[in-house]
Amino acid sequence: MNGHAAPPGEAPMSCPSGQPDMEGARIFGVVGGTADTPRVDYLKQDAIITDAMLGSLGGMDPTHVFRFAAKCEEGRCAQFANGRCSLGQRIAEGLAPVVDRLPSCLIRPTCRWFRETGEAACFRCPQVVTLVPADQNRLRELSAPEA
Repeated sequence: MNGHAAPPGEAPMSCPSGQPDMEGARIFGVVGGTADTPRVDYLKQDAIITDAMLGSLGGMDPTHVFRFAAKCEEGRCAQFANGRCSLGQRIAEGLAPVVDRLPSCLIRPTCRWFRETGEAACFRCPQVVTLVPADQNRLRELSAPEA
């Protein structure tokens, strides 16, 4: 858990809070649960993002339906500070766990949050959604980039 980019020859670090248009974007979960208590169900295998698949959402924002990972943009991201992802740290410290064992996760080997905060991030990750519901004030507070 060194908080730096992957060494040469290793896969680049993944952002578990990516957008579908980011470099290397991939779907790693489907947003389920309820509007008040969203939960991410993790995929067992990679899903390819296609224009047809995104078009089938009927105009709905893909981040309402899917959780995306992408290549960590490091210093180009407002969440990146002092060589680490401040969002992952805030999630690990500021949200209560929602699972008591590690979820099956396709991106864990390259996940920046896991690399930097360990299992603490994984126990909270299923409640993290890209478009935060209005009543999820704590998650909304934690997701605001640090000044």
